[in-house]
Amino acid sequence: MTAGLAILLGLVQGLTEFLPVSSSGHLVLVQTFFGGSDPEADYMLFDVLLHFGTLLSVFIAFWGDIRELLVEFFGWVRDGFQLKNRPYRRFIVMVLLTIVPMFPVLLIKDRLDALFSNTLFVGCALLVTALVLLLSERAPRLHKDAGNATWLDALLVGCAQAVAVVPGISRSGSTICAGLFRGFSRDFAVRFAFIMSLPVVFGANLLEVSDAVAQAQSTGIPIGLYALGIGVSMVSGLLAIRLIRLVTNKGHFRPFVIYCGLVGVISVIATVVQRFAQ
Repeated sequence: MTAGLAILLGLVQGLTEFLPVSSSGHLVLVQTFFGGSDPEADYMLFDVLLHFGTLLSVFIAFWGDIRELLVEFFGWVRDGFQLKNRPYRRFIVMVLLTIVPMFPVLLIKDRLDALFSNTLFVGCALLVTALVLLLSERAPRLHKDAGNATWLDALLVGCAQAVAVVPGISRSGSTICAGLFRGFSRDFAVRFAFIMSLPVVFGANLLEVSDAVAQAQSTGIPIGLYALGIGVSMVSGLLAIRLIRLVTNKGHFRPFVIYCGLVGVISVIATVVQRFAQ
């Protein structure tokens, strides 16, 4: 791996993790077409660390909400788990509910891992992401937030997050759009989508760490390149969060619909051509 590729992968992770274009799908495409013959084996630890970089950007961007959630969590425990009409306590319960649909995903983890080397599938999944973003323009313009959203709302947004483990399906796009369809205000849809991702992304990366470290011992990638990738993914992630908040408040994702559609079509064509050329 070169410094240029480390920067490129950091940019791809930071921008696509939060913009509704699928970070996993883009990493698969970049690594396959530009990085090497076996991207899953060569870059597994690097991918894990890039995700930690974007986790840091979420903590920075939404620290005000996260701080309040931490304070209310301890108060919630102290009060015997009584909600007492406190919005941030309801926020905590909603986040916990979004984790529930992720457990069945663990049962098919091996099958999902196989999709990360299938660029044809990734291209088709990006087309699905484009369609979801386009349909979101028809979402009702309601104003639900942590104070009046229902438990069913949270569970359904969690289901959207579970589906988004598939490479090519945008996690941020799916969860923001699901929130909008359930009547979340645009600001709350974005805040909830990003904050609810913290326990799931952190947990998923912890599960991968041991395997990733074992595989990394044979790649010979310098520690400095890991640090470079993490830094780039964190900074680009912060920029992406600011952009997605602006775009969501404007009410449509049309630029990302076009982008995902184009990348999806190009990926499908490039994969077919590559297979015929072999």
